[in-house]
Amino acid sequence: AEVLYMKPVIGINCDYEEEGKQPYSFIYRNYVEAIIAGGGIPLLLPIIKDKDDVSRFLQRIDGLVLTGGDDVPPQRYGRERHNKTLCVHPDKDISDNLLVSIAIHMKKPILAICYGTQLVNVVFGGALIQDIPTSGMSCIVHKDVGNKHYLHPVTVEKRSRLHEIAGTGYIKANSFHHQAIDTLGKGLIATAHTEDGIIEAIECKGYPFFVGVQWHPERITSDPCHASLFSALVIASK
Repeated sequence: AEVLYMKPVIGINCDYEEEGKQPYSFIYRNYVEAIIAGGGIPLLLPIIKDKDDVSRFLQRIDGLVLTGGDDVPPQRYGRERHNKTLCVHPDKDISDNLLVSIAIHMKKPILAICYGTQLVNVVFGGALIQDIPTSGMSCIVHKDVGNKHYLHPVTVEKRSRLHEIAGTGYIKANSFHHQAIDTLGKGLIATAHTEDGIIEAIECKGYPFFVGVQWHPERITSDPCHASLFSALVIASK
């Protein structure tokens, strides 16, 4: 008898805006396309601030993509706000923190991207560099606004899940982040860096599937090493 293959449902947390317009939740289509191409069914997650509702939501999905967005509010990691820090909306902050905390408790497979990676780091008790250019830490441009095709090299640790997925120790990554991980959250390990020492990817010791990257793989899926992040999440979510 033929077994009907059920595609895993992958939740994607929406971004949220309400400045001067009717409030709306939205997501860029390339996240959706990357999951479909990877063999999953994308499901958009709006802002939900009720813990039980978030749990119920998470029971219905098989895996989770934590998307890019504005910045984690610095009070989450006990620091004063830098003038370059643009915090996510307070409702999104509450919703995302619930989503991540409960998803981790439920051991859901997670792929975190940019702000999503920073969010997980903070949930695990880590802290962030609030603005790379003014921190004096970096000589590499990590956010080239003028050039959509700007890429920089990232070195991947051998024996990491990322190395296994990408099949290489050297990735050309795009870059749209002005913040980065400062101190790692408890149980997290850095698995990729740029040559200036900025952490570009994290994983979680002993967790079934968690990969967090600082770049935006959904925008460069024509390169199999970036597309494979989404198919790996889908496989882990079966």
